Amino acid sequence: MPRPRFCRNPKCSNCYHPPPGWLIRNGTYPTVAHGQVQRYRCRGCGCGLSTQSESMYYFCKRRLDLGQVFSRLRGGSSMRDVSRELGCSRTAVATAMLRLARQAMAAHVALLSGAAASTRVCFDGLVSAVCSRDYPTQITTLGDSETELILAMTHCTSERGGTRTAGQRRRIQRKRCVWRPEAGALTESITLLVNELSRFTGPAGVHLDTDCHPLYARVIGTDLALNWYRAHRLLTVRRTAGTAPRTRANPLFFVNYIDRMIRHRMKEHTRESFAIARNATSQMHRMWIFAWDHNTRQPRRVAGGERRSRMEVAGLSPRLLGRVQREFTTRRVSLRGLAVPESITRVWMGRLAGPPVRWRVGQKTTGPVIPAFAKLDLLLAHPHAQ
Repeated sequence: MPRPRFCRNPKCSNCYHPPPGWLIRNGTYPTVAHGQVQRYRCRGCGCGLSTQSESMYYFCKRRLDLGQVFSRLRGGSSMRDVSRELGCSRTAVATAMLRLARQAMAAHVALLSGAAASTRVCFDGLVSAVCSRDYPTQITTLGDSETELILAMTHCTSERGGTRTAGQRRRIQRKRCVWRPEAGALTESITLLVNELSRFTGPAGVHLDTDCHPLYARVIGTDLALNWYRAHRLLTVRRTAGTAPRTRANPLFFVNYIDRMIRHRMKEHTRESFAIARNATSQMHRMWIFAWDHNTRQPRRVAGGERRSRMEVAGLSPRLLGRVQREFTTRRVSLRGLAVPESITRVWMGRLAGPPVRWRVGQKTTGPVIPAFAKLDLLLAHPHAQ
């Protein structure tokens, strides 16, 4: 079990820079899931801790093999498939998925703080659905065109468009009485992604590739950071038609490749599929598990002898990446002192808007419950908590 490295009290000086000997033993206590657990006490504030405080199994009533859960989720298995294979309930698998997704987001923020600045980026949206085909979703992905690294993702839910039958119109009208998407959700989602673009670029300038969607051009033209790049002649925007051949010569090759891999690996995004996500938060949690696997575990090129991951190609230390990977299923990554982007904060805190599954019985809320220790993990990352 991991020994705590920091105090969990945000007001304690040992929360960020603990000196040697800041922690003392304070007895043990028995548990059914973890056996005998060692207690500790902080010398600075007297806060109680244990070997479970930074563990991936903290406040967990059943210990599943998180490595097996991660392997099956990244392979596209549904939670019910995983629960049947592991001999547990779907709820236990859902809880494990949330822990793995938060770990993937925290590790992504921690590792990108040491990666090189991006000079060529691109973004585009993937259209899927949540709860039913009546509520299409768009997951917009921002990536580095050179290293093929996924940098950020945003999510929005809208109403079904196109031609509707009379039955579809009546059903959607009844659903509107329970929940309806916010107006301008897609514009707000793309604006959030463009606002976070400056987190990954440097003073050398940026080359941005998008398709010909008119909304992209309008949002790019109103962003303050990109206007600064444009005023100093450091911004180049290139638009490529979505009907262009999806070959390596296509400037949008990276986002087209990501679109293909998501459709291939995750059954809830497969076209003409009946496996649809239950809520927007869980949908993005699975997306971040996919992103972590894509960025750190899959080789950038299988052919040609390129075995390095995309994080290593981006300039990250292999030693640091190896340590995070070894502890990925055992110790939670700390966000202390790091700036967490708003797109990740919304997913972490479950703030994504989405329709309820049981709309016929008047269900108003949907999505998983965020535990208190996960909220504290995010609170420690905010500057006012230091």
